[in-house]
Amino acid sequence: MPRMIFWNVNVFSEDKFFIRERERKRDEEEAWGEDAAQNYLKVLFNAITANNPDFIVIVEARPGSNTGEGTLLSDGGAMQLLRYLRANDSAQWALVPPVISGLGNAGEGIAVYFRRTATLYFTGPWRWPGGAGPAAPGVMVGDYRSQYQDAFSNPVDNRTVPGGNNLYNAGEIERKLAGQWRYFGGGGGGGGGGAGAAPAPIGFGGDGTRSPFRTTFYDSATTPGRNYSILACHAAPSQLPTPATAPSTLATQAIGNLHEVQNIGANETIVVVGDFNVSLFVAAATAVAYAPFAANYVQVINTVGGAALPAGYPARGYLSTHIVSDNHATPSNARGYPAFGYMSELDAYGQYDSIDNAFVRNGAVASATIANLITGAPYTAVMPVPAGMPPGTLTYASALSDPKSLNSPKGYDPAGDDFDDETEWFLDIVNYGLVYGVSDHLPLVFDF
Repeated sequence: MPRMIFWNVNVFSEDKFFIRERERKRDEEEAWGEDAAQNYLKVLFNAITANNPDFIVIVEARPGSNTGEGTLLSDGGAMQLLRYLRANDSAQWALVPPVISGLGNAGEGIAVYFRRTATLYFTGPWRWPGGAGPAAPGVMVGDYRSQYQDAFSNPVDNRTVPGGNNLYNAGEIERKLAGQWRYFGGGGGGGGGGAGAAPAPIGFGGDGTRSPFRTTFYDSATTPGRNYSILACHAAPSQLPTPATAPSTLATQAIGNLHEVQNIGANETIVVVGDFNVSLFVAAATAVAYAPFAANYVQVINTVGGAALPAGYPARGYLSTHIVSDNHATPSNARGYPAFGYMSELDAYGQYDSIDNAFVRNGAVASATIANLITGAPYTAVMPVPAGMPPGTLTYASALSDPKSLNSPKGYDPAGDDFDDETEWFLDIVNYGLVYGVSDHLPLVFDF
């Protein structure tokens, strides 16, 4: 079974994790000065490589100066991380060159990394026409711009996609293929030599909002071979005016209803993973947003054994994936382990708490773990685990320089005499400030 780690890495960019050139409001508070990027990178790298994933999916990658939908990110962060992974983890790592989805401030990219083994091939489903693009279905293939020339291998090799029961682009050169970033009714334009595209693409919560980034792979290790289709998503953020009709709800519903999601190929596993900005704890939103997945998909972040969703903390903390800013977090024990005073609660916009999730079809989900870099994972510090709450199985160390600053598993008493001092140390840039500086989301890891 392949393993995936998904993470909404807030403002994923070269500036944040590698070069740290631009002045930031936080810089004067950071004790590391020029080393801040390296400290953020260490947390990022340790988390994404801790349990040997086969796929790494990062959303919220900054586009850089480029703005055209379907064209490549000009920001160098995705390639810098690829080089770092190759140098410090495995030379097998490859990157599907990320393209821009969304207009204006909504525009960003999704970075999909995969272990390019002797049997695992990237198959598209779209192709790269050369130069600036954009990616499209069924076009003649060309070379990526020089920034991404070694995204698939270093040194570059022209590996050909195999045939057999592979569904996409058999016989094409792997490094000249591309992910899909636009969708049409009936699935127009899915793979090599596809049927073309209808004139009006599907919207995801409104004009100019982001669409999923679909990447396909073929593993020839088994007989018959296995196809994988990964739709990585960062849905529109708002849950206004009402949860059932909000852009994030309608965007997730539209993703679930896509032809590419509802129609499965032979020997194909489909994974829909993302920050959906739909709260797991708001039934009016999930009833609409998650309905298309109900019949055929396994929901990765969910209660177990048919338990009801928890009405409040501490049980909700076992399902939450979003944390608050370091201006508001505390080590309070008021909400209990693992949430304490740093897990988000549902706000007026409905876009916090448990908003990252995944859905898997034709695959056996296992080892699902919220990689909490504050308490550490799995959630076994307090036993027994509340009924029906999934503790996770994979081990992730706390990224706090001093994990005792949280005083897990009991937290600190907000009425205690030393609570103000304890809170200050917990929030320090080497503790919670470090984790939040990397992202306000917790990674999600699972096998499929």
